[in-house]
Order: sequence, then structure tokens, then C-alpha cells
Amino acid sequence: MGHQISRRTLFRTASGLAVAGTLGGALSACGGGTGAGSTSSDLTMTWWGSDDRHAAYKKALASFQKDNPKIKIRETYSGYDGYFDKFNTNIAGGSAPDLLQMDTALVAQYARKGVLAPLDSYVGNSLDLTGFSKTLLAAGTVDDKLYGVPSGIGVNQLTVNRSGLEELGLQLPDREWTWADLKKIATDVYKKSGGKTYGVDDGGGGTLQAFEVFAREHGETFFSDDGKKLGFTPDTLQEWWEYWADMRKANASPPPAITSAAHNDLTKNAVVIGKALFTFDSGVYGAGGSITDAQLDFLPTPQGDFSGAREGNFVNGGVLLSATKASKKVADSVKIMDFFAQSETAIKDMQLLRGIPPTEKARNLIASGLTETDKLNMENADYIAQRVSKASNALPAPVPPPQGADQIWDLLFQSNLAVAFGKKSIKAQLGEFFDQAAGILGG
Repeated sequence: MGHQISRRTLFRTASGLAVAGTLGGALSACGGGTGAGSTSSDLTMTWWGSDDRHAAYKKALASFQKDNPKIKIRETYSGYDGYFDKFNTNIAGGSAPDLLQMDTALVAQYARKGVLAPLDSYVGNSLDLTGFSKTLLAAGTVDDKLYGVPSGIGVNQLTVNRSGLEELGLQLPDREWTWADLKKIATDVYKKSGGKTYGVDDGGGGTLQAFEVFAREHGETFFSDDGKKLGFTPDTLQEWWEYWADMRKANASPPPAITSAAHNDLTKNAVVIGKALFTFDSGVYGAGGSITDAQLDFLPTPQGDFSGAREGNFVNGGVLLSATKASKKVADSVKIMDFFAQSETAIKDMQLLRGIPPTEKARNLIASGLTETDKLNMENADYIAQRVSKASNALPAPVPPPQGADQIWDLLFQSNLAVAFGKKSIKAQLGEFFDQAAGILGG
């Protein structure tokens, strides 16, 4: 049963890359969405996900309606592809759903366009968020207002082919490891396998959140708070690209052809095809389940190994539940949000299908019924969450990404690839990257 959800995973599909780019035009066409809202007497709710997630939502909602017979829910659901295209069309046509599953990568854009309802007045009344950390709630918070209730803990981690590691006589690294430790074990994998297997897939560009953690270790953010510029310096990105250039040179990471082939195609991920034992891509064990038969394990993104390094890891909110501002059923939608946040029935029905449950109470409720791999994943997420909460030098959780973020993330990947293929030097590519990024965010 898969569950890990991340901004990178959500934007991996072609439609995901298109969503944010077309969002502004779609919402401008309907005057910011203020005329949207369901015309049905039923409360309309929509979400995306796998068949398992659909079945779990339907089962939980059936229980909710038994206890709340006056609230009639009309459900619509799909895969991620086209989900927000349809939502944009519905907004423009005045038929937006009352309640929807929202992407943490897009919540700021919809909130600022006036599409989503602020929830703050319900918190502590009909919306009980006991057990939700401030860091987690930040995933649904835009301009100091709450627009979405997080479904679970999302963390940035490495997925490891533990069985492959053990076959080479190597041990899983300690969770308190560093980037130097990653280089060492990745190089050992290549040597122990006789050059048949690389250690870790190339994180220089395709693993956006790995770089975000690296930047935060340097006291920098990916985007500025207002989203109008990048929050990290050329020196930090140069250090990052130099690290991965060294990894490729040492055969700790695969050549660029393997990295390029895996872009937007999880089936060609280096761990999935047996070309590496470590990957930053949580989608290998994601919302659709594991796509490899290997015994997997999980590790936090490595820590900075320089003087003054800060805690770079952070917790995000999985997916969100949000209400549309024009809906006449916001109060009823909030009751459903509360049900998924606190009801033992809903928690047990959803298991890990919307992320690792956001509260300790919820995690304890489902722990006994998990598979071995699910337990390992939840333990690692718990470990990261606790470490972040205790860290005195951690930056605040990242702000929701601005419009154009998807283009920046793809630019990061393509830039690293240009360096890896030898088409550009690191310094030349740095200049191009920052010039293009400024144009995207300022445009």
C-alpha cells in the first residue's frame, strides 16, 4: 500500500507540469473564481488518486453519511492527469466542487485568486486540529490564513533497495548520515558490484526536494517568502552541482543517459531498473504502491557536513482538503474535513493512502495493520518529524510555491543534465539558470 506524496511526484506528469502554467489564465477568465460553486443540492466532493484511495474515500464517506444523514455527498474522482484542468474548467463555468483534494504545490495560487475559503474561523469549533503541528499546518497556510487541512506527513527521504545492499555485504547507513556518507556508500556499491550497479541516482537536478534540503542546510530557501525570486544563492547551487559532478566522476551516480531516461517515467528510475540502490524519488514506493519487488527501506535526506550546517529536513502536508469560497456548503465541508482529521473510522479506512497520518493518535491507530515496508516508511517519517520539531536551527517550513514553480523545477533538472552531458560548464549554466529563473518568476 503506497502513500508517499511530494511536490516533485505531483509535477512529474506532463499534465502536472502544465497545470500551474495555465492556472492564471483559467482563473482570470472567471473573475478569480468568485462566481463558482455547485448548483446541486448535494455537497460535491472531488479527489484524485489510485483505485485503492478511491475505495477508501468512498468507504469512509459512507460512514460519515450514516452519522450525518442531512449531508448528501456527490463524489467524483480520477487520476492526477487532467484533475486540475477539469477543476479550472469547472471554476470558469460556475460549477466548482464544494470540497476538493488540493495539491500543496498549488494551494497558494488558488487561495490568492480567491477560489478557496479560509478556514480559520472554524478551527477550534467544528474543525478540531488537535495533534497537528504548526509546521504541518503551514502546508495549507497562505498569507497567514489556513486554506487546506493536511492529510498526512510528507517527508523528503531516500528510498533504498535494502536487499540489494545486503547482497553486496553492505549495511544500511545510520539515519544521522551526511552527504559525505552518501558518497562513500554509493562509491562502495559501484566497487562491490564490479561496476554493474551505481550507488544513487543523480540528484543534481531531478530531485528538487533534495536540493531544497541542501539549500536549507545553508540557511537558504528555494523561493523567497513572496515567491517573486529564488531564495538560494549561486554559490549554493554551484556547490550542489559540483557535488554531483564528483559523484558521476566516481561512478557513485549513473551517467546522464540513465538520468535523462528516467525523467517523468518512474518505470525507468535507476533503482527500479536495477542500476542503483538509492533513489531520492519517493514515487518508487508511492501513492500507487511499490513498483519494484526489492525489499525497500528509507533514510532521511543527508545532513550538511560543514560547520554551522542547519537542519535542512522539513515536514510537508501530503495532500490537503480545501473548500471553495463560493460554495454555500463550506460549513458542511468543514465537518467532513474534521471527520477525516479525527475520526477513528476515517483514519483506519484511509490507512496510508493520503500520506502518513498527521497525528500521533492516527499513526498509533493504524500501526498494527501495516506491512513491513509501510512500517519502515512510517518509522522513518516519524523520525524525521521528531528531529525537525526538536531542531533549534531549522528554518520555518517552506512557503507554498508560487506560480511558475513547476517551470523552475524543470529548469533545474535540464540545467544539471546540460552539465552532466558536458554541454555547459557549471559556471556558464549557473548564469543561464538564474537569468531564466528571474524571467519566469518576474513574468
